[in-house]
Parts: sequence; C-alpha cells; structure tokens
Amino acid sequence: MNESLSRKEILKSIKDKKKLKSKLFVILLVILVIIISIPTTSYAINVWIPYQKTALKVEEKEFSRKDLVDFIRFNQRLSEEQGDQFDLGSSLFQSLQLLAENEIAYLSANEYKLSVDDWEIDEAFFLKLGLYNNFSLETLEDEKVLKEKKIQFLNQIQMKEDKYKEIVRKGLFREKLRRELSREIPSLQEHKYVYEIALEDISQSNINKIQKEISSSVDIDEVVKKYSIDPDSKRGSGDFGWMPKGIKPELDSLIFGNDGNNFLKPKELSEPFIDQENSVFKVYVISDVKKSYELSEENFEQISNNVLKNFFNDRSRLVDMQYGLDNETFNWINGKVQAASLFNDNNLANDIINE
Repeated sequence: MNESLSRKEILKSIKDKKKLKSKLFVILLVILVIIISIPTTSYAINVWIPYQKTALKVEEKEFSRKDLVDFIRFNQRLSEEQGDQFDLGSSLFQSLQLLAENEIAYLSANEYKLSVDDWEIDEAFFLKLGLYNNFSLETLEDEKVLKEKKIQFLNQIQMKEDKYKEIVRKGLFREKLRRELSREIPSLQEHKYVYEIALEDISQSNINKIQKEISSSVDIDEVVKKYSIDPDSKRGSGDFGWMPKGIKPELDSLIFGNDGNNFLKPKELSEPFIDQENSVFKVYVISDVKKSYELSEENFEQISNNVLKNFFNDRSRLVDMQYGLDNETFNWINGKVQAASLFNDNNLANDIINE
C-alpha cells in the first residue's frame, strides 16, 4: 500500500513539475511578446500612425503625410538635379496646393478628353532632368543609361516606381489642362505701353508738374527716370513695356477698364496707389496703345498660367477639398524634409525620415 502511494506521489510530483514548466513557459512567452511589442508599438505610434494622418483630401482621394513628404522630396531632388534652389520654408504650402491642383486636373481629364500614356511619363521626367540634351532613345544603350538614371534618382529618395508614375502622370494632366485652356487665348490682343513711377511727394503741385512734363514730352522714359524715387527705375524696372490684359491682373481695371470703359488715357497720370510694403506711392502712365499686337511667348505663358490659376480657383469651390494642416502637422512634415535634406547618405536620410 505504501509503495502504491509512493508511486502516486511520484506521478503527482512529475505532473506538478510539468504544470510549473508550462506556466513558466507561458510567462516567458508573454514577457517576450511584450519586449518585442515595445519597439513595434513605438514604431506604430511614432512613425506609422503619424505618416498615415490625412494631410489633404480631394473628393475621394486622400493624401497622407507620407504622400506629402514623398511629393516634396521628389520635387526637392528634382530641383537639385536641375541646379535650382529649393525653398524648404514655403515648399509645404506650395506642395499642398500643387497636389490639390494636380488632382483637380486629373478629375477634369474626361471633361477635356485628356489622357497620359506611360511613355510620356518617362519622357517628361527625363526632360525635366535635362537628360535629352545628352541622350536620346534612338539606341538601346541610351535607353539603358536613361533607365539607370531614373532608378538611381528613385533610390536616392527611396521612392517606388508606382508612386513616381502617379506624381509625374498627374503633373502631366495639369500641364495638358493648361494647354487645352490656352487654346481660347487670342494671339492678337490690344497692348498698352505702361510705366510706373514711385513717389513720396504726391502733393497736387508735384503731380501737376509731372503731368505737365509728360504731356509735353516725346520721351516719357526720361520723365519716369527723373521723378521716380525707386532706384531700380533707373535700370528700367518702371518700364513695363507693351502689356496686354492679364499680365498684371491688379492693374487691369485701371489700364484696360471694365468692359472697355473707364480706362486710363494715354499720357494721363493715374491716381496714386499706396505701396505699403515699400512705403511709397505709385502712379501709372500709358505712353502708347496698339489695338492689335501679337502676344510675346513670355506674355502668352503668363496669361496661360493665370487662366489655369483661375480655373483651379473656380473648381476648388465645387469639389470636396479638405486640408489637414495644423501647426503640429506643419512642423512634423517640415522637420522630416529638412532633416533628410541635410544628409547625402541615402540610407541615413531614410533612417531619419523614419524616426
């Protein structure tokens, strides 16, 4: 009987030890899970969740903070490749606006029958880099070099091919929309030769004196240089040249009137306008008028950009557009972009971005 009990006790002891080992294993497993989850949770809280917060929403399309950082880094690197300065201070607001405009252009594609082929994406990218000046796609060797350049560029900013294609494609929709809207711009338009005079003294006697000289002068340019206190006017900055409507929208009503009425007459000084930024008064005078004059390429481009800007202003009131930009978001995104821009080592820059 004692032997039988002893055997039971031994079996019970073995069973208890197994239970204890099982409990210890579970405890160790829980501790291990907690240890592993700490960096994972930290990554989710500090990186993944902040990156996924919405920075912009246009209709159904949402752009996260990561999308905005990618967009800024892409354009920043593109500017550097072109040898241009990239202003990080204003890049966030400009990039948000450009993202919104590109999306509106994309949404307007069907209305204006716009499309973008895959080959156009790489072509536009290489043109921006100026690579077509040295290479072409006429040989397989040149095509290989261009593709390697693109891969190198994308690796430098840690961007995937599909993200690159989306950015460039929607930028192309924007440019094609601009061209389509520009078809309505007449090549021949009324032009007026305009001068600007900066003054401190706008007393009636001084205005009358300037007006008298302008009325009797055959060379208004000399009168402008004589009386304008803006030192740049001596170098011709007060000479706006032949100007069509739309080049300086803020002066359109003065120079061209409303519906062709109430406009400034040639050789007649305008009323003074205060320039608060420079603490001076400015008056304007027209020296000559041409009813039909061909738009210069520069003026055409500027009017075209203004037409596109007006289009986006009108459409932005019609689409559901929301900005998720507060001080915390602004500082977070700017910090990521600025930190990455300080380092040439791509892996180090990417580590900083993902901190």
